[in-house]
Amino acid sequence: MTLDQFASIGEIISSVGVVISLIYLAIQIRSNTDAERSATYRSIVSDFGAMNNAMAATPELSYLFTEGMENYHQFEPRDKARISQSFFQCFHYFENMYYQHKKGYMDDDVWLGWKRLMLTYYSAPGFQTWWQHRHDVYSKSFADFLASEEPDKKILSYYDLSHLQTEGPNDLREKS
Repeated sequence: MTLDQFASIGEIISSVGVVISLIYLAIQIRSNTDAERSATYRSIVSDFGAMNNAMAATPELSYLFTEGMENYHQFEPRDKARISQSFFQCFHYFENMYYQHKKGYMDDDVWLGWKRLMLTYYSAPGFQTWWQHRHDVYSKSFADFLASEEPDKKILSYYDLSHLQTEGPNDLREKS
């Protein structure tokens, strides 16, 4: 075998090694992206869950949030301040979700449920009263997104759920 033939074999082996390295790198990047998506979702659920737990543990705050979504303008200034803080926190969580989805860290099917909830809150008349005065503290792209989106499905708000006239444990299920 000549020196040129050894060089050619060396180049082939080197090329195969580069291809194997690129495949390995692609697998690692995909794995890292999946881990990032998972961590993002856990963080979102944890943050939103903590907010909901705080409201559930404080009935007055839960009431203010629920009623404020519909009738913000009717509350006294002291209560409007508490409602405002809850709305502010809630919609910053939603803004984070929007951003994470836009960056590809939240799958479309997961995003859809959060988007429906977000648009349900956004469309509430009391929230709209508040939003008129506070939308500038959110990113322009998020505010534009909210203004341009239409809900694809009616989701009952907390207000609607809390004012249901119930017949029993199965009243929310579709009757056959």
